[in-house]
Amino acid sequence: MRHIIIFSLILLIVLPVVSAEEYTLPLLAVKDTETGFKGSTAILKLEIKEGSGRVFLDTFPLTKLDTQMSTRFAKEIACDYIDYGCNNYDFIYTIKSDSVIVGGPSAGAAISALTISALENLDIKEKTTITGTINSGGLVGSVGGLKEKIDAGYEIGLKKILIPKGERFVKEDDVELIKLTANITLKINNSINKNKSLDLIEYGKEKGIEIIEVSTLDEILYHLAGKEIEKLDLNLEIDNSYKETMKNISIILCNRSEKLKNELLSSNLTNKSRKIYNDSIDYIKRAKASFENKEYYSSASYCFSANTKLFYLTIKNKNLTNESIAENVRLAKSGIKKISNTINKKELKTITDLETYMIVKERLIDAENNLKAVLESEDKEEKIFNLAYAIERLGSAVSWSNFFGTGKKEFNLNKENLKKSCINKLAEAEERYEYVKLYIKTGPEKTEQEIKLAKTDLENGDYELCLFKASKAKAESDIILNTIGLEEGQLNNTIHEKLNIVKENIIKGQQKGIFPIIGYSYYEYTNSLKEHDIYSALLFAEYSLELSNLDLYFKEEAKPLQPKIKIEKSTIMSLILVFVSGLLIGMGAAHIMFRKNKKKKK
Repeated sequence: MRHIIIFSLILLIVLPVVSAEEYTLPLLAVKDTETGFKGSTAILKLEIKEGSGRVFLDTFPLTKLDTQMSTRFAKEIACDYIDYGCNNYDFIYTIKSDSVIVGGPSAGAAISALTISALENLDIKEKTTITGTINSGGLVGSVGGLKEKIDAGYEIGLKKILIPKGERFVKEDDVELIKLTANITLKINNSINKNKSLDLIEYGKEKGIEIIEVSTLDEILYHLAGKEIEKLDLNLEIDNSYKETMKNISIILCNRSEKLKNELLSSNLTNKSRKIYNDSIDYIKRAKASFENKEYYSSASYCFSANTKLFYLTIKNKNLTNESIAENVRLAKSGIKKISNTINKKELKTITDLETYMIVKERLIDAENNLKAVLESEDKEEKIFNLAYAIERLGSAVSWSNFFGTGKKEFNLNKENLKKSCINKLAEAEERYEYVKLYIKTGPEKTEQEIKLAKTDLENGDYELCLFKASKAKAESDIILNTIGLEEGQLNNTIHEKLNIVKENIIKGQQKGIFPIIGYSYYEYTNSLKEHDIYSALLFAEYSLELSNLDLYFKEEAKPLQPKIKIEKSTIMSLILVFVSGLLIGMGAAHIMFRKNKKKKK
C-alpha cells in the first residue's frame, strides 16, 4: 500500500495543472504610414477568470486609438447576446502586433465574436476572421481600409474573411466623403459615383480568399464557428399603450393643422408665403396617409412640420409688434418652466419613463433656445419663425409627457446607474467620432457639438439627456462609416438591413417586457421617409438602432455565467488520473487508519 501512495503522490506532482482555455483570433488592421494606410495583422487573445466583471486589455505595441472602451462595449454586447451574467468574471484581452496599428472600434465585431465563442465553447475555424465595428443589437458596422486588410490577410494565409454587409464595393480613388448639413440630413456628393469601384469578393478570389458580407453577430458566428442562426419570429406587435397614446398625439397635432390651414384660407398671401402654405399642405397629406396606415408617429411628425409653417404664417399675418412678440415669449417661457418642474419630479422606473423624459426635455430645451433666438434677432421675419417654432415645440413636449407611467418592466434608474450609462455611451460616441476623423480628417461639426452638449449635461448631472445626445452623436458618426464607398443605389439595401436589426431589437425587448418608444417611433418614421427622403431615412435608421435597446446599459444580473471550458483529450486523461490517484490515496489512508485502530484494540 505504501508503494501505491508514493506512486499517486508522484502523479499529482507531475500532472499538468488544468486551466481555462485561452481563445485566439487573428485580427486585421491598418497602420498609418508616410504613404497612407497599409494593411497589418495582430493576434487577439481572451482568457476568462473568476472576478468582478472587470475588463483588462493589454496591447503591444500601443494602438493609435484607445480600444479600452470599444473592448468593454463589445464584451457587453456579447454577454447580452447570449444572456449571460458576466459580472462574476474578469475578461482579459490581449492584442499583439508587429507594428503600431489603428485601434479603436474596428475590432469590435471580432472581440464580441471571440467572447461568445469562449463563453459557449465554440470551435473557431482556422484561417478565418472578421473585421468590423459592433453596434447595439449586434449589428456589424463599417470599417475602413478593407482592401489593405485583405492584402494583410493574404500574407498570413487566411482563407475566409468576413466584412460588413454593404462594403463589397469600394472606391479605388479617394472618395469625396459625406457632408452633413445643419439639420444633419445626409448628402452624398455625386462625384463619388464617377470613381472606379473595386469588387472585394472578386479581389479576394484572386488571392484565394473567400470574402463574405455579414450584418449581424448571428451571421458572424455561423461562418466563424458553425453556430446555427436562431430563427426569430419577426411579427412585431405594437404595444397597445404606445399605439393609443401616439394616436391621440397625432389627432391633436393634426386637428391643429386643419384649424391653422382653414384660418389661412381667406388670407392674402405673398408668393413666398403661398409656397410655405403649399408645403404645409403636402405635409398634411403625408400625415393623413400615415394615419391611415396606422403610422401614428409619422403622422404626428408631419403635422408638427405643417404646424410650424402654418403658425408662422398666422403670426406673420397678425403683424405683431415687438412688445406683443416679447409677451408671447414670456408666456412660452412660463409654460416651459411649469412643465420642467413637473417632469423633474417624476420618478423614472421604466425604459419608457427614461425615454419620455429624454424626448420631453429635449423639446423643452429646443423651445427655450428658439425663444432666446427671438429676443436676440434683429430680423422681424426670423423673430416670428423662431417664436412659432418654439411654441409648437412646447406643445409637442406636452404631448409626449403623456407617455410617463405607461411602461411595464422596471429598472434601477438611480442617478449612479444613469451616470454610468451616460459615461459609457459618451465614451463610445467620442471613440467613434475619432475613428471617423481618420478618414475625413475634420469630423462633422454637428456631431462634435452634440458630444460637447452631452459632456455639459454630464457635468450638470442631467445624465438622461447626456445618454440621449451621446446616442445621437454615435449614430451620426456611424452613418458616415456605414456609407463610405456606397453607390446611391445601395442605400435602400443599407436601410433595409438596419431596419431588420431594429425590428429584432424591439421584438427581443418586448419579450423582456420593454417597448422602446423612441426606437420604435424612429423605426416607423424611417419606413415613411425612405420613399421621398432617403438621406433623412438613413439618419433616423441610425437613431432608431441606437435607441432601440437602451436597457443594455441598465442590465440586471442575468443567469449565472457558466463558461463551457474546453478540455482536450490529454487533459481529460489527466483529470482521470488525478481522480484515480486521489481515490487510491484515500483508500491508502483509510487502510493505515484501520490497521492502527486494530493494533490499539489488541
